Amino acid sequence: MKKITIKIFFCLLCLMASATSKADEGMWMIGNLSPKTQALLKDMGLELTPEELYNPDGPSLNNAIVMFGGFCSGVVVSPEGLVFTNHHCGFDAIQDHSTTSHDYLKNGFFAKKLKDELPNPDLYVAFHLRTVDVTSRVLGSVRDDMDRETRSAAIMSVCREIESEVLDTINCIYGRVTPYYRGSKYYMSVYQRFDDVRLVCAPPQSLGKFGGDTDNWMWPRQTCDFSVFRIYADRNNRPAQYSKDNVPYHPISFAHVSTAGYQPGSYCMTLGYPGGTDRYLSSYGIDNTMRSVNDIRYSVRSVKLAILDEAMRKSDATRIMYASKYASSSNYWKFSLGQNKALRDLNVIAEKKALEAEVAQWARQSGKTEYAGLLDSLQQMYARNFDSDYTLNLLEESFYSGSDILQFALTQMLHAVNADDDDEASAAATHKAIEKAYRDIDVELDKQVFAAMIKNYRKQAISTAYWPDFMTAIDSTWGGDVDKYTDHIYSESRMADKQSMLQVTDMAELFTDPMFDVAISVITKIYECYEQTDIDEYERRLGDALRQMNRDKEYYPDANFTMRLSFGIVEGYSPSANLNYIHYTLPQSLIDKNEQHPDNYDYQLLPSVYKWLKKGKFGARYTDPSIGQMPLCFLTNNDITGGNSGSGMFDGKGRLIGLAFDGNWEAMSGDLKFDNRLQRCIGVDIRYVLSVIENYTGAKRLIKELELED
Repeated sequence: MKKITIKIFFCLLCLMASATSKADEGMWMIGNLSPKTQALLKDMGLELTPEELYNPDGPSLNNAIVMFGGFCSGVVVSPEGLVFTNHHCGFDAIQDHSTTSHDYLKNGFFAKKLKDELPNPDLYVAFHLRTVDVTSRVLGSVRDDMDRETRSAAIMSVCREIESEVLDTINCIYGRVTPYYRGSKYYMSVYQRFDDVRLVCAPPQSLGKFGGDTDNWMWPRQTCDFSVFRIYADRNNRPAQYSKDNVPYHPISFAHVSTAGYQPGSYCMTLGYPGGTDRYLSSYGIDNTMRSVNDIRYSVRSVKLAILDEAMRKSDATRIMYASKYASSSNYWKFSLGQNKALRDLNVIAEKKALEAEVAQWARQSGKTEYAGLLDSLQQMYARNFDSDYTLNLLEESFYSGSDILQFALTQMLHAVNADDDDEASAAATHKAIEKAYRDIDVELDKQVFAAMIKNYRKQAISTAYWPDFMTAIDSTWGGDVDKYTDHIYSESRMADKQSMLQVTDMAELFTDPMFDVAISVITKIYECYEQTDIDEYERRLGDALRQMNRDKEYYPDANFTMRLSFGIVEGYSPSANLNYIHYTLPQSLIDKNEQHPDNYDYQLLPSVYKWLKKGKFGARYTDPSIGQMPLCFLTNNDITGGNSGSGMFDGKGRLIGLAFDGNWEAMSGDLKFDNRLQRCIGVDIRYVLSVIENYTGAKRLIKELELED
């Protein structure tokens, strides 16, 4: 490396400081950007006008973004309704179509013709059409003298009324009124839903999920985390249920794709549907989250995931069957560990306490008596409710997220209470639910999980007073032998036999089933632990006080799975004094992980993938001229969270340059506290995606659909 003069080094430091100062936290409402924020976006490099970003009366970039399946985001990239999202967002669909003879998870998938694109009955996308402020109407329905239940009922009633006014079943248009700032504001988002969404292309898992649990939430990354779907409509371009007569949908707008790349400091924005943050939560709420949510989730899932992992490594059939469940569970298993670590490392609770002291002092000096005693009340309520909160989460993690058969019993039991015994549609729905659930259940493996969850619950429960009744019966009737009890349940329950279950026409038939007895016992204990408190109201008031204290500062609302924009720049980061990460990764780093860690399952490659990578024929168009190679993944300081997976990452011209898919380990506190220095968004470079599509998969017909710009 050439030596750098003091003067040049100083200039570089100034540039880095300037770039870092442009890091901006916030998941902003795309249709509610203030003049100040609009000016900042322009200064940072956005060339689009506000109307080109969001226009409820005409085409805009907003119209190219989709809510994908109700759990992810995606971007429409062609006039024929082609959608790019993450591989892990399409994982369920890819698994559903996979068998041991057609293992699309392992080997990837590409539909060579339109007729080969695969339908997914339970998958949908929704386009955001517009957002409307309905705060005055919603809060106008409540009075100060209303108790909690009456107030909630009044708000729910007027929200349903507002939503009904935009409902258009013919065109699948609907509205959702959502609280913002914990209910200090209300907005209605209007969507159009499409239910015929077909799988078009997916890379092999050794690309699309490269790194697995080892690299999840980590940098550097080499994961080509994408999958491709297509939206279909009827011949009038309207939403329709699946039909062989449907045709590709022609969207209002679609994103152009850039192969020009980026440089450090380049403007980048994400558009998508972040699921949930709680950035204004009190210090007491954060402490409660760490101890009663994250600690429980990590410890319980560690037990279950170890059982599944061992079984999946022994059998391809089991691997395919449990792949999606395992990936979903392990994602937030590791997240829980990482979030607690980051909250401690960044001293977030102490920082919150200092801010709360500032708020309390401001309230006293300003004569804001409505906030008197607010923090003391929060502290007392969290302390009083801890045992119940802890047990509630332990119950849900152990039993709702434990045995799949018990989980099915719990959900179907609740549905059965409201079912009509004479309703043929209900019977058909029951049969469909059974078919879907039991397709991915190995009964013997489920038994292992069921027993392990009971044993672990007994260890982690605060006391026997928090045991569900069935656990007490294990001691009194079975001498405390959990394995014998489990054998009894699975031998006597109809729910442990798929064929027996398929003869069920009404889930109410199973109310005397021993597995339902367990489910009733769990539900009963959950209701006993559920506390009706004013914590949410007090947390809302704390947020109101903070915004009043800092009236000149803009406060974005927490994420709530509505359309949001985040913006920032491309840049690396330095997690420690002796470690500096550049903003991109290259193919050799992927090869190195594979070659240097031959025993790590997460770094294994298909021979065809390895050969393609070693050959290095990625395409001249996808090579970055500044580095002479094809970048794989890259970093920005955009503010994202769960739900943003699959969000488009756009340059200043509004062109797609990548897909967001992860955050970084050092800033896992992000849902509760954004750290400007450390927070990073990890994206897969769109050139990597295009090269895999064109040069590995051979899906040139898809490349021809895109509007590529150099």
